[in-house]
Amino acid sequence: MTLDKIDDMPISDFMVDAADVAVDATPVDVDEFRSVMRQLAGCVTVITTESNGGLYGLTVTAICSVCATPPTILIAVDKSSRTHPHIDRKGAFAVNILADGQKHIAEHFASKGDDQFATIPHVVNAKGVPLIEGAAAQLHCEVQDRISIGTHTLFVAHIVGTGIQDSTPLIYHNAKYGLVTHI
Repeated sequence: MTLDKIDDMPISDFMVDAADVAVDATPVDVDEFRSVMRQLAGCVTVITTESNGGLYGLTVTAICSVCATPPTILIAVDKSSRTHPHIDRKGAFAVNILADGQKHIAEHFASKGDDQFATIPHVVNAKGVPLIEGAAAQLHCEVQDRISIGTHTLFVAHIVGTGIQDSTPLIYHNAKYGLVTHI
């Protein structure tokens, strides 16, 4: 078949019946799954929130734009993280997209230290949520929905404010931090 004949074909010629598709029921190995997922390069973010006067944050790469109208994102947060219950309780958080010179901040929020903001330059927004100074960009978010999946919660949030700097974001790929070069 030539490409010029495709336009003349009925759509049914391109459809597949789900019953005809073989599905491998063998469970995927967790370590293999993690190895595959490490191939997804992504921006490094620190999700921050406030709860009962305390400031909390964690390093996250699991963030996704959902739609532009209204501006909505989702983040995936491990239920066992110390920041999870505070995001859930506050119903608001910020996404701080780290700049390429902020690897130390990513590592800081990935660790288990106390008083996470003692050495991190920040300001707080009108909701009391901390914003990391020098971040490449920020999203101020209000939680609209929570979806529990396995060990994580997907927080779906509307964007209520933004900030952007003239800097390049920090990237994470295959368990290493990197820089964006000309794409």
